[in-house]
Amino acid sequence: MIGNSRFGAVILTACVFSFGTLLFGQATGGISGTIADSNGSAIPGAKVTVTGEGTGGVRAGVADSNGSYVVPLLGVGIYTVRAEAPGFQPSEAKGIRLQVDEQRELDFKLGVATVQTSVDVTATPVEVQTTNPTLGQVITSQQVADLPLNGRDFVQLATLTPGTTQETNPQSFFNGGPSSEVSARGSFSLSVGGSRANSTDWLLDGNDNNELTGGGIAILPSIDAIQEFKVLTYNYSAEWGTRAGPTVLVTTKSGTDSFHGTLYEFFRNTSLDARSYFAANTEQFNLNQFGGSIGGPIKKDKTFFFVNGEQKYQRHGIPYTGLVPSVAMRSGDFTDDAFGNPWSGTLVNPNVGASPGANNSFQCDAHGNPLPAAPDGSQQAGYGCNKIPSNLINSIGMKMVNLYPLPNANNPALGYNYVSEPVRSLNETTLDGRIDHNFSNNDYLFARFNYDQATSYVPGGSPGFAEASPFASNQGILNHARNVVISETHVFSPNTVNVATAGYNRIFDYISSQGTGSCLSAAFGIPGANLGGVSCGLTSTQLDGGYWSLGD
Repeated sequence: MIGNSRFGAVILTACVFSFGTLLFGQATGGISGTIADSNGSAIPGAKVTVTGEGTGGVRAGVADSNGSYVVPLLGVGIYTVRAEAPGFQPSEAKGIRLQVDEQRELDFKLGVATVQTSVDVTATPVEVQTTNPTLGQVITSQQVADLPLNGRDFVQLATLTPGTTQETNPQSFFNGGPSSEVSARGSFSLSVGGSRANSTDWLLDGNDNNELTGGGIAILPSIDAIQEFKVLTYNYSAEWGTRAGPTVLVTTKSGTDSFHGTLYEFFRNTSLDARSYFAANTEQFNLNQFGGSIGGPIKKDKTFFFVNGEQKYQRHGIPYTGLVPSVAMRSGDFTDDAFGNPWSGTLVNPNVGASPGANNSFQCDAHGNPLPAAPDGSQQAGYGCNKIPSNLINSIGMKMVNLYPLPNANNPALGYNYVSEPVRSLNETTLDGRIDHNFSNNDYLFARFNYDQATSYVPGGSPGFAEASPFASNQGILNHARNVVISETHVFSPNTVNVATAGYNRIFDYISSQGTGSCLSAAFGIPGANLGGVSCGLTSTQLDGGYWSLGD
């Protein structure tokens, strides 16, 4: 059983106070710029009003003596920005999209008002950030919703960021490898400039979202719950990043003044797939992924909600090939190899000394039957053969060799006599809920809860204890993740803003292997094995010659 938890809080009052490595900045942005007249002279005291087009929330700012203004700590969304001053024509820019961790510059020039006039700007040029040196890329809500994703895994979109790649090795710990508890729900490996996959820092609404023991991700949110996310690659601020790799800032959706929802199901079916090269038949692959979301107002311009639920059922047959002992070998007959061909080796009797002239091979009579050995292991004269007398066969070894499945194939060229197609299964439930509330134009709060519960079975090759490798055993994995955050933003004055955020992150990975709790090693009589504990099973045992291993 592996688990971890993390709790963090952060308070900003004109600057950031940091308490150890548990605290993170918020994935918010801001709008700043200058307000000047038509001649370029600053207009001190000009008023700036920023209104959320989806929620109606309002934030205000005032230009200083240089005509500069800043409206910080704004959430992801689309805004209308209005600048006005006595004696000047007001100017308004609509449809200003603010993305994750974006510092948007927006300058205004106000003409002298001779009559009641106003200027509306409905389109803005491509934004080039000059106040933030961070290198990275935002993946917008439209990209998240519209681009095709295998399994609806948002991490695949992160590779749209320059210099960002995912691992392709199916055995990788972060790419669904058979021994990985952190990627049982899907691949989330991410590397920037050669960084390791376990060096990526994951944040959800500014709250820690890391699985600490292996360097994985705790909550793997549904793409229907994601507003947008940003991959920070280089030169990002010290408020981000407790790890050496990239930082991924994920922002969840909030409700608006309009009701919006989705209802969906995605599926794959075995009959639509082709057969893998080593599979005898088309292996099973069934995927049913369905759910829905809805968001809207509880009280117009004041309180909003968003909820999302998703269920995933996946069944995937995994083709295995391997080498297991033959039927004859199980009775001590090693005349032939595992493929039925004459064996070129010679069995040595370990109970007979290897001194010069000593006969340390097993003996058979004229009919090829093994002669019984004396209690000291010595044998009467006969013909050398590769058959172990029944009274010399180790009882523990006999019990263990019978755990192997019987051969069902014969391919000496590729080195296997057993094929199987066990099914890897995944059942996952995700729930997301968020509440946003505007107490006033100067006081805003949101709270969010995420639930991710997944149960998976990862086969090791055979229905029993025989496994393709000592690192690929039959495993049951339970991922139990929870993430909660609550944040309040309060504007005391145009130049004093406080944000208080508290977050809680917890994930437990429960791992059980074939025979967990059976203490089979002790039952077989293996000395020194399974000395105690509820997880005791069968000790991992390796056989020479390329045979599959036994146990965990």
